[in-house]
Formats: sequence, C-alpha cells, structure tokens
Amino acid sequence: MLGATGQAMYRCRVCGSETERAAHCGTAARHERGFAALTNDRVNLLSSLLAGLIAYGISLLL
Repeated sequence: MLGATGQAMYRCRVCGSETERAAHCGTAARHERGFAALTNDRVNLLSSLLAGLIAYGISLLL
C-alpha cells in the first residue's frame, strides 16, 4: 500500500514507459507522482520494519 500510494514514479522522456528510476534510456525521467525521496528501496525497508514491529507486538500479546 505504501509503494502504491507514496513511492516516486517517473515517465521516461525517450520511450514513454513508466519507471521507478529517476533516469531511463540514458536521460532524466519526468516525475509523475509520489514523493521523490520515497524510492523502491526505502519502501521495502519501511515495510520490513513495520512488519517486524507488528510481529513483535503480536508476540507480546501471546
């Protein structure tokens, strides 16, 4: 959900494809949506941390 709503997405100025990279086909891509600082790697890190915290919270309840 975090990746679908907040992750930065770009459109290549050369081929027109949508990408999560700021550069594509050797040129800078146009920012389309999301937060520029929220890359795919950061989404994965935040999701993993959140899942770990939820698992820890559940283990305390059991």
